[in-house]
Amino acid sequence: MYDEDPGKVIGKAMPDTPPPARFDLDRIVRDGYHARRRHRAMLGGAATTSVMAVTAVIAMAVHLSPGDASGGLDAAESEQVAPAPTESAVEDPSVAGYPYSEAWENREPRTAEGREVEAALTEAFEPVLTEGGLWGTEEHPEELYLTARQRPGNYGQTWLRGYRAERVEEVGGLMGYLREVFQVEVMPPGGWTAEPGPVTEQLFPQHLISDGPHYTDTAPEFTSTALDDGRTLMVADHGCAYDLAVTYPNGTGLRVGWDADCEGTAYPVSLEALTEAVLAVPEFDLDTTDLAPVGELLDVPTGWVHDPQEAWERSEETWSMTEETYAMAAEAIQDLHPGSTLGSGTPAAFGGGGRGETVLHSYLASGTLPFQYEDHLDGVTRDLPFELRYYLPGGWVPGYSEIGGHGPYLTHCDAGADCNMWDDGDGSTWVFTERTESREAFTEDSPGMPYTEHELEGVYFSPDGWAVGVWAGWHGDLSIDADVLGDILRSVPAPFYDEDDVPQIPAG
Repeated sequence: MYDEDPGKVIGKAMPDTPPPARFDLDRIVRDGYHARRRHRAMLGGAATTSVMAVTAVIAMAVHLSPGDASGGLDAAESEQVAPAPTESAVEDPSVAGYPYSEAWENREPRTAEGREVEAALTEAFEPVLTEGGLWGTEEHPEELYLTARQRPGNYGQTWLRGYRAERVEEVGGLMGYLREVFQVEVMPPGGWTAEPGPVTEQLFPQHLISDGPHYTDTAPEFTSTALDDGRTLMVADHGCAYDLAVTYPNGTGLRVGWDADCEGTAYPVSLEALTEAVLAVPEFDLDTTDLAPVGELLDVPTGWVHDPQEAWERSEETWSMTEETYAMAAEAIQDLHPGSTLGSGTPAAFGGGGRGETVLHSYLASGTLPFQYEDHLDGVTRDLPFELRYYLPGGWVPGYSEIGGHGPYLTHCDAGADCNMWDDGDGSTWVFTERTESREAFTEDSPGMPYTEHELEGVYFSPDGWAVGVWAGWHGDLSIDADVLGDILRSVPAPFYDEDDVPQIPAG
């Protein structure tokens, strides 16, 4: 247990003029609605049954605010009806947001609201997806699987909501990345602005569409057109790719991206046909019951943006600095605890993998400490396993969020954990969390034998902007406390990293 006096523990252990359009917009508006009516008649108003499109994503568990997640529902939950849409009383939705809600995100498109959006998007985009080779192939099955999506506003101090579908392609083989070929998202009011700007989570409010370069080094041909029915259509023509966005009179937004032939496999689509599909999407009355103005926000250092082509975690320089960091850390820990082991470390970028999504830059390694315990799952006596994690500056603030909270803090306090935080007075911050849980081991020799599971974690936040954390977990009784972890955190060196390489807001 922690010393009741933080000072004693410290002593021991221690974020206006658009160019002319190149197509007949009036005809597209007219023909798009006619096509939608014809297609809806053919479908009989029914939505296409969806199955999950499989995308290989490797993620490592870490105490961070949640990003995208999805989960299934049982039959009773899948038939739930969304609350009746309400007209938001928020004066300026762009600086408003939603609370994080696992229930909202995990419902996927199975509420009446989600099914309506999925059916309409399927109807509108099936023709161009088929024509462009993104529909009806082994790699891209005939479905437009929609997920309910939450993404952080101002690094998780508020949240934006939307329904999203995409098509991706693997580029570059084993050490390559996922290229987003097609994306479509419908967003209720809250946390975004129609004013063109960089499409990135680093900003709040976020921009629905960008008029800057993204797919190439050249800025797109950008147009914004007010339609007679109150909608506004924005088009960014990048030549080999297109971004389109529509704002509706009720404040709902739609955005679409299509990388036709900038890299990888060509998936051809005409801008005219894509615009027709976009304009065939109707206005949705989405639920905004939880929308509320955002109050005072913490000042969070600018975070890193996911970069699929020049991934930080794949560079030789990053691997070299990681190995150098852990070589020195291993030596320091071995001096402190002879017989300990520590791996050479792996760089990892934790967070989202889509355009504009932010990630944390981190180094990870695991090892053992010469404190032995008996593993109640197999009865073997083992050295204590531990993990040593470095967190580089960018996109977080020191401390932890309260139980059930989500935000820009590097760690959070789990339910049932004992959590403590204090400052040294020199700009350093310390966080320690401890969790103890009684369990039963079910083995062949001793079914139902009770044992205690322990987890202990300490994190040191340097005034220079980086942090290092150590985690240990064991069964039964072991004389490990915050002092032991604190000594390790004080002994290890600062991480090696390029201090001149700082996060940047993308051009588009």
